[in-house]
Order: sequence, then structure tokens, then C-alpha cells
Amino acid sequence: MRKKQILAAMLMLVATGASVHAENFARQTVQATLPAYVDIKAEDGGLHSNIKPETGELENTITSKFTIKSNDKLSLYLKAETIADGGTVMPGFFQKGGVEYIVLGHTTLKPSVAAISDITSGSATPEYNQNAIAYPISGVEIQGKLVGDVSFNDAKKQFEFKVDQGISTALTTISTAVDSTTYSFDDRAGNYEAYIILTDTTT
Repeated sequence: MRKKQILAAMLMLVATGASVHAENFARQTVQATLPAYVDIKAEDGGLHSNIKPETGELENTITSKFTIKSNDKLSLYLKAETIADGGTVMPGFFQKGGVEYIVLGHTTLKPSVAAISDITSGSATPEYNQNAIAYPISGVEIQGKLVGDVSFNDAKKQFEFKVDQGISTALTTISTAVDSTTYSFDDRAGNYEAYIILTDTTT
């Protein structure tokens, strides 16, 4: 009888120990959203040269520099603007014979729209483009996260390229050589300029 009682007690202990409770838990997802971000910054340095009056050539190259910070793939567009008489904004880049050029216009004695158009037509005549002078672009170099090649879109008068996420630098170098069909003694003394613009928006 005692053995039966001991056995029954042992079975009760085993049964009690083997009982399983259903798991009780809750789960939440925590999230943070990182929006697309781009920061394009114009850098100083190398933006000025003197023009040799006897030839129209620059004394030294001119370099435009931009820093691009982005956390995503990005299409970028490098444009130039030359201001004509009356404040008319004209495309500053053009292509001739497979070479890209930039047109610099007099800052106070603005060239006419016709003068800039004469240059960008690709068959310029010096007496028709007073106060506007063209110089070849010797290179558009992307340092850092370039994806593919830099190309020139002649229809839109802009350089186009893509960068990956990270930090990149875009360097545009203007050659010292001058397009001789755009320089003559009809070009008045003074300052000549164009605006170079890097943007993530195309026209």
C-alpha cells in the first residue's frame, strides 16, 4: 500500500512539472525614416584670370569647383549662363567641332543677344560678337562617386553625369586658349564673366 502511495505521489509531481503554459508576448517595430538629401556647394579658388589684350588668351586657366554631398544616386547637370544686353540670360556653353566652349560676356557693356548667338552658332565672325569671348573647356572632372561618364547634351547646352551616394567634387577647367573667331580689338576693355551652375534639376 505504501509503495502505491509513493508511486502516485511521484506521478503527480511528474505531471505537475510537465505542464506547459502558452507563451505570452507582444512585439513592436521601431522605425526611423531617412529622407533623400543633396547638398551642392560652390567652392572658392581659381575663378579669375587676366586676358592678354594682344591675343585674347587667358594668362592662366580658370577652374570652377563644386562639392556634392548626397545619400542616394543623383543625376546632375552643369550649365553656364552668359548675360546679354537687357539682362537676357543666354546659354553659356556650346559645342563646336567636338569641343565644348564657354562664352564670357562684358559685365558692364553687355554683349547683344545677336553677339552671343553668333558665337554659339559655331560659325562666329569677330565683328558680329563684340564684348563676348569664347574659351574651350579643357575638362569636366568628377572626383569621388562618379557613375558612368560625363557627357555634353548639345540640345540643352549642359554637361550631364551621375554620382553615387557619398561626397564628390566637380571640377570644370577653362583653357587659356581663345576661340580666335570671337576675339578682336572690337572687344572693349573691362571684366568678362559667365555663371557656372551645378544643379540636380534639368530643363
